[in-house]
Amino acid sequence: MDEILRLFAQTGDATWAVDAEQRIAYWNHAAEELLGHPAEAAVGQLCYRLVAGRDLGGKPVCTVGCSVMERVRRAEPVRGFDLLVRRSDGTALRASVSIIPTSEMRGAHAPVFVVHLIRPAGEPWPQPLPLRIYLLGHVAVQRADDSLVDGSFWRRAKVRALLAFLALHRGHPVHRDTLIKVLWPNLERASALRNLNTTVYNLRLSLEPMLQHGAESSYIQHEGDSYTLNGGPAHWLDVNAFETGIAQARREADSVCAMTLYRAAMTLYQGDLLSGLDAVCAWSWNEQARLRELYLTALEELGTLCERQQDDKEAGSLYRKALAMDACRETACQRLMRLWLRRGDRAAAVTQYRRLAGALRRELDISPCPETRLIYEEATRSG
Repeated sequence: MDEILRLFAQTGDATWAVDAEQRIAYWNHAAEELLGHPAEAAVGQLCYRLVAGRDLGGKPVCTVGCSVMERVRRAEPVRGFDLLVRRSDGTALRASVSIIPTSEMRGAHAPVFVVHLIRPAGEPWPQPLPLRIYLLGHVAVQRADDSLVDGSFWRRAKVRALLAFLALHRGHPVHRDTLIKVLWPNLERASALRNLNTTVYNLRLSLEPMLQHGAESSYIQHEGDSYTLNGGPAHWLDVNAFETGIAQARREADSVCAMTLYRAAMTLYQGDLLSGLDAVCAWSWNEQARLRELYLTALEELGTLCERQQDDKEAGSLYRKALAMDACRETACQRLMRLWLRRGDRAAAVTQYRRLAGALRRELDISPCPETRLIYEEATRSG
């Protein structure tokens, strides 16, 4: 078997081989270059998870017990086919795939079961100039020349919602049925398809006002029944930058550097995800809540670091900012009450507790938790 695999070491085609359990047993240098995964990272992984192949319509092909594996097991020939495979940077590559089984690969416990050879299919899509995409707050897009995307088409909510959905998928193809489901959930399919086609056209013209009729868009790629924001991770996305910045701040051991990273990341949070598009972006509500919680938690974490640096003024401002966004946020209230008590202002701590208790009663019909009540009792005890 080693002799067979050595034949592929010098080929210019990307080649990998899998065992009967679909784990990658061999990954040549051409595969490293084409897909971006080094051999030491690829070998041992499940083929369908690493490559994540889909047909040109976006339907998964690489799955547990895929049709290729089943045909090889039955000793049936497998014709070449085109496939969208995933690179290490998350972008999709359209590739022509050839399958090579041999007699030595038939055993159930054979070290190598199927060899895959792939090469890029057709002309690659040109990489467009990168965009800066803002989704935290009102949706905005800035071109490479610093001009902002605008115009009558862009002001349509569904056009901005479509751009946001594709941008959040970071270059991965999105099937048109998925877009219909999230943007026109209550329309009949024929009407929804017409609306999708019109919205895609309007988005293309919004991003490229000089685009000629019938010309291919540099940004909105259409393959089969799927759409992609061409360039994927090459575009700057505030959501990604925000999350990355918070993660870096949490890893930073030096408090002063961590505070700088927190502040830089939180300036990107100009409002909840897709503010103003709630009526057409119900699909984003869970992600909106997750990012809001991340921001509120980061406010408290930065506040704690400020307290360690004896900057009670900024710490108090951060805790009040969190409470202004969520009046029922007990953790922020607890931190603010403790800060007031440390400064000897019992009245301010009591006032803060009463505001929290009122908000919890009005909005959730509950009382403050025991930990918050203990801080309140400390504030009301005579000195």
